[in-house]
Amino acid sequence: MTLDAWTLGSPLKVLRQENRPFRETTLATLGRHELALSRRELPQGMGCEIILDSRSIFLPGAAAPGRAWFDLCQELGYEPARHWDWDPALILFQQVVPALAADWHEPPLALDFQGLPEGLLSLAGLRQSFAEAVAELRYEHLGPVGSKVAETFEWLPLRAVVFHDDAQLPLDFEGTGPCGQVSLWLGIHHDRPVVVEGQSPAGPESRHWTAESLGGHPPSEAFLMAAGLDPEPPKGFDTALQSALDWLCHRMEDPLDAYRRTYPVGISWHRGHRERLLGHTIVDVRPGDPATLILDDGTELAIELEPTPSWERGGI
Repeated sequence: MTLDAWTLGSPLKVLRQENRPFRETTLATLGRHELALSRRELPQGMGCEIILDSRSIFLPGAAAPGRAWFDLCQELGYEPARHWDWDPALILFQQVVPALAADWHEPPLALDFQGLPEGLLSLAGLRQSFAEAVAELRYEHLGPVGSKVAETFEWLPLRAVVFHDDAQLPLDFEGTGPCGQVSLWLGIHHDRPVVVEGQSPAGPESRHWTAESLGGHPPSEAFLMAAGLDPEPPKGFDTALQSALDWLCHRMEDPLDAYRRTYPVGISWHRGHRERLLGHTIVDVRPGDPATLILDDGTELAIELEPTPSWERGGI
């Protein structure tokens, strides 16, 4: 794997591999942690187990890795809003596991059409659900303005999902997570996204979704600019955009709720400058607009001059 494709702030170092048939095992380190991928006999047949610091974090059929893996990703600098197209599950199964099983005689896990273990819930599934909903948008919103709105969303794929956890909020009615806020990041370019926020209500109603951009533009203009289209909205575009947004987000409620239940409660995924710098040394500064600080763990931190948006101040 090339270095620029690696998401976490520490490299994976493979220590030893045993490749005897049906007994393949790989031992490695990731930061200060130990990882192992091992083939073993399971109730459903031969399968593989992933072990982190002597604790099992994944067996075939699980919907997500164990909490220890999420804690490790947060420790090593993973942040949903910065690392587009990745989440802890995808980092584990599309970056770490292929490196651990590179010399195995047989594939380590049974994979689905996305190249992931069967039953795993990940950002890749959410992106597919969003793309399918966008594909139906043209049939739900007719007319020239509706077509313009559909075209806008066709150029705005879902790139990241951020859960704004707060340990002080009460758990939801199933006891699996707080009734908090979720942000969907859409866009082509990382420096020009639009953010759709959903706040879970206290009652049984659906989330209330609102759109905001990072550049201070009105929502309609921000969406068109992010999609690379003419930023001048046609008459009636604002109303049609909000209607389409409500429809799309309503379609995403069930997939989002299922995905949310794979995330452990109480991990802050929204770290500001202080949290990112704490405990690290700045080893280099790359000039630019904005300038970028290079930390000792490889993290790149842009020096932002604009005030931090309200949605990023959430979290613990």
